[in-house]
Amino acid sequence: MKCRSVQKKLSAYQDGELKPLEQEELSSHLLGCRSCRKEYEQLDWVWQTLGGLEEISPGPWFYPQLARKLKEPRKRGLLPTLQHVFRFIGAPAIASIILVIGLAAGSYLGSNLARRDLFPSQGIPVSDSQSGFFASMRVFDPAPPGTFAEGYLRMASYEESESR
Repeated sequence: MKCRSVQKKLSAYQDGELKPLEQEELSSHLLGCRSCRKEYEQLDWVWQTLGGLEEISPGPWFYPQLARKLKEPRKRGLLPTLQHVFRFIGAPAIASIILVIGLAAGSYLGSNLARRDLFPSQGIPVSDSQSGFFASMRVFDPAPPGTFAEGYLRMASYEESESR
């Protein structure tokens, strides 16, 4: 017998569930194989330790409550439905859908907000809150005005022909 098949049958061997021929083959293998014998000794130690534990008896309410839970229909909520959807669609497809929705929403909001402030010649009135919003958006420029980065970029792009 091979060690792998012996180790799969160790629990059945311990419980006496094997046929007499298999029981004998496994027993002879354990006598000759040190690693399988060690595995069996560990299994036997666990079994003896568990057998020495005090048995816990359930309260009188346990079995009626278990029977009631088994009989009641399974409640379906949002989470099981989402798990069902994920199982069929797959995570990459869901991520792609979320990305497309985010891009569409960002594009829509960005075009509507930018149209109001960036093109003042079109005559669209801009309220104070809108102009304040767009002024605060300048921090996302590569080099916002008045920062060290803007000064550095001006110095780095300085050409001698500009000074004359």
